[in-house]
Amino acid sequence: MTQDEGGEGIGLFSGPLPEEKVRKEPQRQQQPPTPAPTPAPLTHASLTFLPLDASESEVAAGMMSSLSAVLRSKRDEKSAVKLKIETRYSSTYQGEGAEWRVWVRTSEKSREEVFSQTTEKTINLDPHATLPITLDVEAPVGVRYKDRVDIQLSARWEKGEPDASTLKLSWVTRQALLAIKTFRGYEREVADSLATKAEEKPGAIFSLMVPSAMRGYVFAEGMSFEGINEMLVGIRKARGLVKGETSLKEIEPLLEPKVTVEGFVEGSIVELISGPFKGEKARVKKIDPEKEHITVELMEAVVPIPVTVRGDHVRMVEKGGG
Repeated sequence: MTQDEGGEGIGLFSGPLPEEKVRKEPQRQQQPPTPAPTPAPLTHASLTFLPLDASESEVAAGMMSSLSAVLRSKRDEKSAVKLKIETRYSSTYQGEGAEWRVWVRTSEKSREEVFSQTTEKTINLDPHATLPITLDVEAPVGVRYKDRVDIQLSARWEKGEPDASTLKLSWVTRQALLAIKTFRGYEREVADSLATKAEEKPGAIFSLMVPSAMRGYVFAEGMSFEGINEMLVGIRKARGLVKGETSLKEIEPLLEPKVTVEGFVEGSIVELISGPFKGEKARVKKIDPEKEHITVELMEAVVPIPVTVRGDHVRMVEKGGG
């Protein structure tokens, strides 16, 4: 059907379109997909948390340790900050373990105990202010070696900048070095009794030391003052624990071996306290510091015979120099 001459209508026909009516679309090249922009890392330029010294501390059972942080504001106006304190405990014991005590200090006069695992408080920060925050943590008596508490601090503005600045502080339990008073001459007996009890109750005492240079004391390495004190009950010749912890630095001089010939000079009068000539007096003729030997001549012998002995086999009677 075709359109009538001089009239208007709609014409339908089949077959290819005329060349002039064919639309030639330009061929498009496939472009690689544009990668999504990487989001910029969140920053807290106007509110930051920083550890003051360290972020982890060791603490002995029944003792307290403190860690401090600094909360810094860079705002030009006074603003309110929401401070959150989250406490998490972990123990080598399968149960809940002993309860730690935690205090928070935001000034010299303010000290509040943290009773719940999550605590929130509001703090007003002055423009460009720096606020120190100190956490005091007391390890309970019943903790075990390597028990720990982690405290997560987070701070955010109450208005604006919803992202929080965070900081984690941790406390890990360690063993304590304690001094035990004994009667003089019974140090070894007390240590042996404690060692026997330690086998029956593992974890209370890790090691014992009986320094020969310090009479009347035994040193014990354990988790708590109370735990070792309980083990001393019923041990004869034990006089009790010295209050407070002893540092390794204090007993290091007792651990250094001393030269056995120290203090002896040629011409000194000594007494032999060991060996076949025990009880005999002699005069020092020669000293060998490297081998820690002393050559002496027996004073009562008819014929002077040099005898070489160890330095710890003689006792000074009279120090001479001729």
